[in-house]
Amino acid sequence: MMASSQILQCFLNQLLLLRLTPIWAVIGLLFVTVWPTVAQLQLKGEVGQNVTFDCPRDKSKEIKLFYLQKDTVYVNGYHVNKPLSESWENTERDDWTTVHMYRLNISHQGTYFCIIQYTDNQLDDKQQIHLSVTANYSKPTVTVSCDKNHEYGGCLVRCASQGGYPRNKMMLNRPATWNTSHQIWKVLNSSEHQDKDSMLFDSSSTACFNCSYGKQEMLSCSVGEVTSDMFSVCEPPPDTGNHDVIVKAICAIVVFIIVVVLVLLCRCRKGRQAGDAAGSVRPEEVMVLNDMKGGKEAS
Repeated sequence: MMASSQILQCFLNQLLLLRLTPIWAVIGLLFVTVWPTVAQLQLKGEVGQNVTFDCPRDKSKEIKLFYLQKDTVYVNGYHVNKPLSESWENTERDDWTTVHMYRLNISHQGTYFCIIQYTDNQLDDKQQIHLSVTANYSKPTVTVSCDKNHEYGGCLVRCASQGGYPRNKMMLNRPATWNTSHQIWKVLNSSEHQDKDSMLFDSSSTACFNCSYGKQEMLSCSVGEVTSDMFSVCEPPPDTGNHDVIVKAICAIVVFIIVVVLVLLCRCRKGRQAGDAAGSVRPEEVMVLNDMKGGKEAS
């Protein structure tokens, strides 16, 4: 008797649950139960490259029609009895159910359907193929700018990369042996900008390094699967003491040489003037000498 009442109560509960359940949920449950789903195939490609949609078919049967669609948009195919819409210009059908797609871009990614109907009209296959399109980011460029006296100041490091997909954040990589007990660096800003036409992303990041902890080595930036060259920051400024001494010594030598040259030039000039004065004869002296010479001849 108790078992019968429990069965009755269970039936009533199920009936009440059915009345409270929305009709769309019941229909969805029936749809999932009656209509088996086909496993979705995965296809990957890169921007600018090519992919091939190889739709599975029953080779023992003759095909009446074949459609390759992106969602509900016709891409390529054929029908034995009637012409079809114009195919995508970057696609080409090969064999019965094979379609090549060229010059991929980001807009081509999505879910495609292979629709095949055979001449016996008894089988209508619908295979899903999901196309994922990616683009490799360019090798990150690194720009380092430091304070003049960055030994006690800081350095700004900017890493930038272009033309990648999907969206990825620029990362700053440090060696595993780095001392993490101090806040040596801090990210100031990070951005990912998408181009409206190509739908590709540019990724960049700027970080500030505290140079009071000394030189930091073996650093790199990465985005996606691309990594920059290794770089260092906060390198000690060059020792300017010896440099100043050398510069001062050179200047002193140059000044000394100039003084010596000027002294020599002055002495040479005075010597020439003295020689000119000794070798020159004034007109009065010539007249006196001539008179004395004439007197001697007369006597």
